[in-house]
Amino acid sequence: MNFNPYDDFIFFDSCAFDGGSIDEQKASKRAREILGKNKKKVMLMHSVVREIRNPKTPDWIQEIEPKSHQTVQLNLTNEEKETLKEIEEIIVGNGSLKKREADCFHVFEAQKYGGCFVTSDVGLYKHSKAIKQKYGLNIVKPTAFLELVIKHSEKT
Repeated sequence: MNFNPYDDFIFFDSCAFDGGSIDEQKASKRAREILGKNKKKVMLMHSVVREIRNPKTPDWIQEIEPKSHQTVQLNLTNEEKETLKEIEEIIVGNGSLKKREADCFHVFEAQKYGGCFVTSDVGLYKHSKAIKQKYGLNIVKPTAFLELVIKHSEKT
């Protein structure tokens, strides 16, 4: 994986900050700090904002929301509904869509706007190659994303 995170939209999954290992959580926080120093705004999908606003979400994560640009919820076109269904098939396969529905929608939204989706969700990351090949979306772990941010940053 070799792309410049400053050239495209960057979307973070809420679990990138409070899920996965401590190293992944620290990498997410550090990457956002560096991006902020370099005046790169991170996007939050409206579906992730709902998760961040959950009262059980730690305060330091809730503070991310007002500092980020956000997508808005729009009705999906028939073509977009088909794309979402294809993404669900890739991610869920024969499993339960109910458990992964929100995650599938996050991936759909990120591919819709293009760029990169940072997540510590192994269930999403394991499908990153198929999603990249079909939709051009980079799904990356926070630690790998931090490496790219540092590589392409003016101020670290």
